Amino acid sequence: MNLFVSIFGGMLLTVILFGVVRAFRLSNFWAAVIAAGLPSFAYMAYSVANWPGLDVLTMHVVAFPTVALLLFQIGGAKDAPYEKVHWAPMLMIGFFVIITIVLGSFVYIAGKGIPPSMAQWFLPNIEGKTVFTGFAGVVAHGGEASKSISHFRNMENKLAKLGWKVEVQGLDALRPGYPGEVQVDIRDQQGKSVSDVKVGLKLGRPGQTEPSKYNFDAATNGIYLAQILLPASGEWLAALTLEGRGEFIVFERALGKE
Repeated sequence: MNLFVSIFGGMLLTVILFGVVRAFRLSNFWAAVIAAGLPSFAYMAYSVANWPGLDVLTMHVVAFPTVALLLFQIGGAKDAPYEKVHWAPMLMIGFFVIITIVLGSFVYIAGKGIPPSMAQWFLPNIEGKTVFTGFAGVVAHGGEASKSISHFRNMENKLAKLGWKVEVQGLDALRPGYPGEVQVDIRDQQGKSVSDVKVGLKLGRPGQTEPSKYNFDAATNGIYLAQILLPASGEWLAALTLEGRGEFIVFERALGKE
């Protein structure tokens, strides 16, 4: 579920529930309790089956009661006509509303990045380029990071030595929550299929210690096939491994999925 849809949709639902309960002439107190409780418990029940993370869950269970409290303060503690609320509680509630919006924006950007139209405001000269602004996770920095370019060239040299041409299809078409078929086609210099290679794929978050592992099965036409599942949206790191003829080749690429 989209973060903005769930949090702001839930806040709108809180307002609607408050109005409906008040239409049945219940007190402001019970209207606020019901308006805050139903969306909060509904989202917590949804989180049991689709865990969004503790930070996202916290934002939701804070946002809904905050809106209900604001409506309660505006309506007053009694069933009397609406009265002007003192500036102090209004200031406190406004503060938490702003904090909720800011934190929600940060979590959205961390998972899915800045929309390209907005990224142009902050990143110069990105027209026509593919830019991923989502937070990829905790990535180790040090001597190993500086070896990435040399590692890539070393893998290319191994492919050139073997005379292989590798084509991967279906990786960019993967969507979170839906298994998709990924194909790996390995050809030699004569264009014939290479069928004696052990092909695998490791899929995980950047910096994750235990990525998901998938093994490819060779089809009758020599193309290696596997069903790959992205558990969630955000940034993923795919590592394609080729093992055969005395060589072990690894290619990595980032996947930014919504």
